[in-house]
Amino acid sequence: MDQKYSVPALDRADAVLNVLIDEPYRWKLSDLSKKLGISKSTLYSLLVTMERLQWVNRDRNETYAIGSTLGRYGSAFFRQYDLIGEFRRLAEPLMRKLQESIQLAVLEGDEVLYLAKVEAPSPVQMVSGPGVRFPAHATGLGKSLMLDMDEHQICALFPQETLPKITAHTIESRQALIQEVTNGRQAGYTLDLQEGVMGFCCVAAPIRKASGEIAAAISCSMPIHRWEEKKELAIQEILQLAQQLSNV
Repeated sequence: MDQKYSVPALDRADAVLNVLIDEPYRWKLSDLSKKLGISKSTLYSLLVTMERLQWVNRDRNETYAIGSTLGRYGSAFFRQYDLIGEFRRLAEPLMRKLQESIQLAVLEGDEVLYLAKVEAPSPVQMVSGPGVRFPAHATGLGKSLMLDMDEHQICALFPQETLPKITAHTIESRQALIQEVTNGRQAGYTLDLQEGVMGFCCVAAPIRKASGEIAAAISCSMPIHRWEEKKELAIQEILQLAQQLSNV
């Protein structure tokens, strides 16, 4: 990996954490300094910051262990796999009912990252499998993942007023995207009408954590010639599935 943009303080913090993971409440500042080859003054500032962030805990003997923040990070890491497992379990019967593909994705910057897909038995498919990224403004998933963002946050995500065209139907302006997100917030779901892929339409809805924060989103995609026939049922079912997957 290119080291050009690495942050030395984070490398040092990572080294500290790797020691503490294996041997909690054994190492004092002076011992860590010797083991890692980091000066005491530099390490002291680092540990004070890490303690403030609750990355580490310090006991009465001045020894260190990993802190509660890292526990939350670890739980969040494994919860995403719980979510994928539940998504596959619950989306499978819905796919069979609708005979259309169901996707799960998260927001990463101004793109959606697809985590999982339950694929319908159709010869024509959208390219939306795990690991695929796609411009968020051109997808129902992306719009759903932005439902809790205000205008300022959306402008920060998309600094330019003009948005890239993916198809002839893609939203062209940031202001139009803000309006779509506002409409979606009121409806509880969002649509993609041939905006990401010509010939396909999608309905999407957000999945929420117990705190109410949006964690991911799901969508149902289908060829346009089946859209009017199945649209209302797909909206109803996707909203229900999103509710089931919330708080997983």
